[in-house]
Amino acid sequence: MTRMVAFRRAILLTLEVVFSGVLLAQPKIVAVVNSASWQSGLPGPGALATAFVSGLTGLTPGTYAAPSSHALPHSLAGLYVELNGDYAPLLAVIVPTDPADNVQINFQVPLSAMTSLCPFSNSVPGACDPNGYLVIGGAGQNPLAWQSPLEAFEPFGAFFAQAKRIAVAVHASDFSPVTLQNPAHPGEAIVAYADDFFMTWPPPPIATPVPPQPVFQVNYQWVRQLGNLFLQTYPTPVIPCISARTPCIGSITNTPALKIDSMSLAPGSVGVEQIKFEVPSNQKPGAWALFFNVGSCPDGSGIPGTCGGQGGVSSPYVLLPVD
Repeated sequence: MTRMVAFRRAILLTLEVVFSGVLLAQPKIVAVVNSASWQSGLPGPGALATAFVSGLTGLTPGTYAAPSSHALPHSLAGLYVELNGDYAPLLAVIVPTDPADNVQINFQVPLSAMTSLCPFSNSVPGACDPNGYLVIGGAGQNPLAWQSPLEAFEPFGAFFAQAKRIAVAVHASDFSPVTLQNPAHPGEAIVAYADDFFMTWPPPPIATPVPPQPVFQVNYQWVRQLGNLFLQTYPTPVIPCISARTPCIGSITNTPALKIDSMSLAPGSVGVEQIKFEVPSNQKPGAWALFFNVGSCPDGSGIPGTCGGQGGVSSPYVLLPVD
């Protein structure tokens, strides 16, 4: 239990980044992003999101973290997040000392988002409500609305990262953290932690830590959308890009894809995914980019317009140190 509480606190600390404003202005939801990568857009149901709000007044500066011994509350520091009429569980609210800076709200996306807002991939008329809305409010605050029809969901999940973009990951053998001083070893299994790469079955618990049983494993219809997991030099963009919505990525080398042992929700956490994979036995020393890539050609070129495929699209990368 102590390790679960410590892990939950560690994930919370990775989210404590404050975007600064320039001038005091009317209250406004500045951005809604993936909590791991800061990609713009609302993550999927059960995932972790962060909202930045400017112009709020009357709040006492400080970091308000949800108690680790209870279910996540629907209000912190007097603020709430509402998604299509359903209150979102809050992990933390960070109120800066400078009123010109943005208030940061970390929350878990309710399951109701699954049946209301439209993800990027959904273009079927009537299949979802393109007019879903997110509202932030609280005592003494006028409710603020955020809406992004047809583009409500961010396009790709992301791995959590520490300082210097090092992956939040552990050695599967003893669950000790992977760091520059305690790197991954060729041939061993590593568990990396992420946000919003996939949906699970059973559906993810909301507001409460994931129990050890049942195992909340990936819904395998999502695996094809993720593509392959790589540990190599991060690819460079290909120009011209044939995708108007997400970046086209090339330069995926002939490095084989990693062997993934399992993908599931991390027990003892809220909304955090864990991906267990094997470091290749011939992996050279260095800090290598860890990322998913989908859409590349079989030869690994990822060049748009070749082999009948589309340009590759990669998730944001994190660095995994290997000795």
